Amino acid sequence: NSNNSVRADAGFMHAVENDEDWNLFGRVELRDASREKREPEPMKTIRARDLWDDIGYAAWSCADPGMQYHTTVNDWHTCPEDGPINASNPCSEYMFLDDTACNLASLNLMKYYDEEKGFRIDDYTHAAELWTIVLEISVLMAQFPSKRIAELSYRFRTLGLGYANIGALLMVMGVPYDSKAARSITGALTAIMHMTAYSTSAMMADHLGTFPGFEENKEH
Repeated sequence: NSNNSVRADAGFMHAVENDEDWNLFGRVELRDASREKREPEPMKTIRARDLWDDIGYAAWSCADPGMQYHTTVNDWHTCPEDGPINASNPCSEYMFLDDTACNLASLNLMKYYDEEKGFRIDDYTHAAELWTIVLEISVLMAQFPSKRIAELSYRFRTLGLGYANIGALLMVMGVPYDSKAARSITGALTAIMHMTAYSTSAMMADHLGTFPGFEENKEH
């Protein structure tokens, strides 16, 4: 009862695109090669597209694995001065530094829909503002599984605001799930929440100061 992901870099995606071979390495081989400063010997070489097809078929048949695009994830990393992003939490909605945690909350989109008036944008935006503040406060109140995770959570103030019930919302609106209209609505709701959280974060920083890890990562 778990979520599984495959983490692929841009090199693999280019190999799929260009129908090239792809080398598979064991962790032991990689470790031993790094100690001796030599190129590791591949355990197996396969066609990249065959592996890609296997991943796609598995995801279609059982919803696992998800894909994590390692190169893009780190290109968009906001705090790279403190290290790379190596992994995510099991559900893959939280991508950040090792030994950090994210305080999460979701807004139920159905609570903002009125069959006569439509989606209540102002209420939704106000809720996103409030919950960004609530999550910031919750960092101070949370309990963490280790001292290291607690320290980094205080240092980076990692918050995660999301929404739930997009499928139900589209259904009651009479919008087909796999349609241009559905993707437009989803994109708009995501952008509103995303930038509301950013602007609220900026307002808090104006009053309280920036998070301790900000200055050295300011450019990013």
